Amino acid sequence: MLLLLASGLELYSPMVAKNMIDKVITPASKTGILNFDFLLILLSIYLGLNIFGALFRYISLLLLRKMSNKIVQKMRAQLFFHMHQLPISYFDKMPSGKVVARITNDTEVLRSNFYVNVISNLLSNLIQVVGSYIALFFLNKTLSFYLLIIIPILFLWQKFYTKYASSYNVTMREYISQISGQLNEFVQGIAIIQAFQKEQQLLKEFKSTIKKWVTVGKKSLLLDTSIAWGFATLLRNITILLMLSILSWLFLDGHLAISVGLLYVLIDYINRLFDPIDGFVQTVANVQQSLAAGKRIFEFYDEPTESVEEANIMITKGIIEFNNISFSYVPGQQILHSINFHVSPGETVALVGQTGSGKSSILNLLFRFYDPQKGNISIDNQIISHYSRQSIRKSMAIVMQDPYLFTGTIESNISMGRKNITPQMSITALKQVGGAYLIARYSDGINHPVVEKGTEFSSGERQLISFARALVSNPKILILDEATSHVDTETEIIIQKAMQRLKKGRTTFIIAHRLSTIKDSNQILVLNRGEIIEHGTHDILVQKNGLYHQMYSMQSEQL
Repeated sequence: MLLLLASGLELYSPMVAKNMIDKVITPASKTGILNFDFLLILLSIYLGLNIFGALFRYISLLLLRKMSNKIVQKMRAQLFFHMHQLPISYFDKMPSGKVVARITNDTEVLRSNFYVNVISNLLSNLIQVVGSYIALFFLNKTLSFYLLIIIPILFLWQKFYTKYASSYNVTMREYISQISGQLNEFVQGIAIIQAFQKEQQLLKEFKSTIKKWVTVGKKSLLLDTSIAWGFATLLRNITILLMLSILSWLFLDGHLAISVGLLYVLIDYINRLFDPIDGFVQTVANVQQSLAAGKRIFEFYDEPTESVEEANIMITKGIIEFNNISFSYVPGQQILHSINFHVSPGETVALVGQTGSGKSSILNLLFRFYDPQKGNISIDNQIISHYSRQSIRKSMAIVMQDPYLFTGTIESNISMGRKNITPQMSITALKQVGGAYLIARYSDGINHPVVEKGTEFSSGERQLISFARALVSNPKILILDEATSHVDTETEIIIQKAMQRLKKGRTTFIIAHRLSTIKDSNQILVLNRGEIIEHGTHDILVQKNGLYHQMYSMQSEQL
């Protein structure tokens, strides 16, 4: 409404200027008497129209920008929430940089290009074009009729422009996403890149991607400059020249009486008719960029989420059973074959085997990161596929091989923002796993800042914080995934003690390559190519002289 008022006021101001010329200035030039009072009234009206028009336009654009920020704020929040509903398998095939680009870069393109520029320009330009035609119709019906020919010309031109601009903009958005993905990957792996002196090779790859983006950008820029701006200017000049030529011919031939004010207002409205055309090209370009960004955003938003089961599981004991489980990440490439085992409450189960034998896949299924294609998994005699993933994971905790620390504090990395966990509980948990010295080391104790990934901490210290994170949640089921593989012997002793505290009273799964750390496990499952080929305690498996015996003997010889 404010844009409508602003455009209406601005469109009426040439009429006031016409009256000043025809009713005040022209008579004064003939009689030598200036009607100052009338001039002052018209001048005040003229200034008032433009001042209020500018004020309404300013307020409208301010509101439009606020609206666009709120829309994109909501959109980003929805995309972020949607991201967490996607299955883990989606992130196996989608680089993290491309996901980030959709939530940040593409939404920003929508905000700045569409919600701000396109909406304001389209509304304002539409009002200005329609208003200029209406004004010209009242001033000169014949002239306004002939000027209608501009519309089909612009339509054909726009179709031609859009045909090429659309493909360019889609391709450019894809390259920007690829650039974001490469940058994210390079930053994450900067230590490896420098260690293996891969800087020049990766720079070459990055330059290649940028070069492709620049090549497409040049084509888009050439299209804009050669067709857009030149065409609009040429069309404006030809129209004004034809109008002046026809009016001059009619005036000299005595068929038309035209005042200076009328001539002024006709030229003014024709210019106002073409002013939107100058901005129309940029608007079309913004629309194309917005369509490309919007397509990528909604492709991401339309990715199917995991099934949501409303029922919440109640885990009180920690009885686990895998019943005839078969699983594959990719159709036709089976990872697990007919896996069967039973775990009683409080037992510790170790999974051993060569890389790729299926150890991590079993834990992925237990956490419901994936669901098996055949068979079922039950906890406390409840088939987990019938219950929500979130309720299953509430009673579980995991300590990864390479623990991840988030930007925040030591306390926030232990509590993970859960309101039911107090700072004192985090301190107690850290002390219980042998990390009391971390609190004493820093003046701000457990509130010491943690930068991204916790790079200032050693691998062992990050692992201790990860153990405290698992302990403080008091899980019924505990997963230890290669928890001691990246630490020195001294830290391993501390972590082994922490593991004993963590395992007490909990059903525990351990993946370990160091077989000496799992001697006291209640069960050891030996996997090979997705099958359980041996099953028993350490002593029983050593006596069998099978694969476990070979692995244990090799490690004992190395020690």
